[in-house]
Amino acid sequence: MTDNIFLYRFGKMTNEELEAISFNEDVYTDEARLTALDILKSRDINTEAVIAAHDSLMAESLATKEIVVELKDATESLPPNAKSKAEALPELYSKLLILIISILFSTLFGSILLMANLKKIGQSKGRTQVLIFSLLYLFLPVILITVFNLDNNLSIFANVIGGFILTEYFWNKFIGKTFEYKRRDWAKPILISLAITIPLAYFVIKSGIAF
Repeated sequence: MTDNIFLYRFGKMTNEELEAISFNEDVYTDEARLTALDILKSRDINTEAVIAAHDSLMAESLATKEIVVELKDATESLPPNAKSKAEALPELYSKLLILIISILFSTLFGSILLMANLKKIGQSKGRTQVLIFSLLYLFLPVILITVFNLDNNLSIFANVIGGFILTEYFWNKFIGKTFEYKRRDWAKPILISLAITIPLAYFVIKSGIAF
């Protein structure tokens, strides 16, 4: 007999009251109706209507349980890449933030954010390549300006190019264009970049060093 919250209350009812519950699907849940039918059967009230209603509800209950079990088994058998979609997405600095940081401050700053992303997803090879690129690229504008006596504004153009290399080459290569992630907060890297750049710019200006 069904062991549920209705059992004790229904056990005190008359057969007529239980039959009224059993066949009133508009008011009572399937569990309540099945409990009433179980009690009637335990009292040897085995009319055709009671037996038919009981068998029908039992079949529906079993079908529901089978569906739940199948869904559970299907979920457990999903491949790792399918399961990952249901899990929490990694928090990464966005492409746009990396590009803005690279242009406004330095390609080196943008590469630090990208390396943090690569560390988050376990891309050690990508981190190494980004680090080597950023260190080499750091001195490229200085070398070009010194050797070829170019305009100092070349450094801004170099930041733009460096930012696009980080976001359109290294990001696409090691993270992927369609990789799903949650955007990491942008305020902290912006504030840190300002905290480094403003004192440095002040020192350069006070020292009379040309950009």
